[in-house]
Amino acid sequence: MRKGVGLVRDGDLTHAQQAEVQRMIDHAERQSGLTFSAYVGPWSGEREGAEELLQRLADPDRSVLVAVDPEGKALEIVTGRLARIPLDDRACGLAALSMTSSFTTGDLMGGLRDGFAVLGEHARRMHVEHIDQP
Repeated sequence: MRKGVGLVRDGDLTHAQQAEVQRMIDHAERQSGLTFSAYVGPWSGEREGAEELLQRLADPDRSVLVAVDPEGKALEIVTGRLARIPLDDRACGLAALSMTSSFTTGDLMGGLRDGFAVLGEHARRMHVEHIDQP
């Protein structure tokens, strides 16, 4: 896995769906300053396996990985050390809830869209006048 690749594994997504997921990721990254990635497909090791995938990213401390296995009905949102500051368990829980409500109706893309929107919004960068202005 390398930096700049938001969609780590795409499962059976079409090219158009892959591009849409990348747009969702890009938007969340612009809002937050964090690095987001998605993994769509099966992985082994449940939570620990998703945490291992996160550690393989280029900047795991500032990264957020959303791992979804539609067939296995699994969802994990794992955050790196620095990403955990704005994205606490409550924020990730809200994102997971919004995603699973769409997933249960078979709407994978809608769930991803809702989840990345919640995560990006909760991790939104705060504008600090004396730091952000020259």
